[in-house]
Amino acid sequence: MSTDFLTYQLEEKFRGKEFITRDELYEFYRLFEPDLSLATFGWRIYNLKEKNILQPVKRNIYTLVEKSKFQPVTSPKLQALGRKVNKQFSAAHNCVWSTKWLNVWTIHQSGRFLTVVEVEASAIESVFYFLKDANYRNVFLNPTEDIIEKYIYEQMETIVVKTLVTKAPIQKKKHFSVPTLEKILVDLFIDKNLYAPFQGGELIHIFNAVYKNFCINTTKLLGYSKRRGKEEALLEFITKNTLLKELVD
Repeated sequence: MSTDFLTYQLEEKFRGKEFITRDELYEFYRLFEPDLSLATFGWRIYNLKEKNILQPVKRNIYTLVEKSKFQPVTSPKLQALGRKVNKQFSAAHNCVWSTKWLNVWTIHQSGRFLTVVEVEASAIESVFYFLKDANYRNVFLNPTEDIIEKYIYEQMETIVVKTLVTKAPIQKKKHFSVPTLEKILVDLFIDKNLYAPFQGGELIHIFNAVYKNFCINTTKLLGYSKRRGKEEALLEFITKNTLLKELVD
């Protein structure tokens, strides 16, 4: 029986169903493969995720992919920065992104942006001085609250070099890495001073806009917030203020 046929049957059966449990998927496959082992079934699930047909929502809960997968558009300037950092510090996990990405999800359009460079703690000072030596301007290393208030948003564009949390969810581009959507949401929620323009009603609007348009892995979202010590606070914010409460109830 072809994979395409099974995929078609899967989509027909569960079309319009918001969430699908692992048990429901197993029973579906057993209709066509009565002797299906759990190990083989695990590979079926893996292949569906790899083909972007099935999206994990939380442990053992999935949804058919109808929303887009987050693939940020990176400017040539950001790409050049990411490639330089990754080439020079290839042994250290790192990622880059720009708060320009947030403009499509906010109520008010910001005219001042941060380029955020995150790298493992062991390499953070080296990356900072590397960027300074490469003549990048307005570069700040793990800025304090006072520095953020006085200088960070004074320029049209500023580079902030900060510590990358261990096992933070990042995704590979061709020659560098960027944060996942889950990481961006958690960081916006936790680093309130650094991302001051995106707090309050803007933050709620961002969470809701992202939920409406993209697949969000709540296991990844909450796992990262737990590593940052803010899982309960994030859950409270989500359930009281955002549409994501449908995913975490």
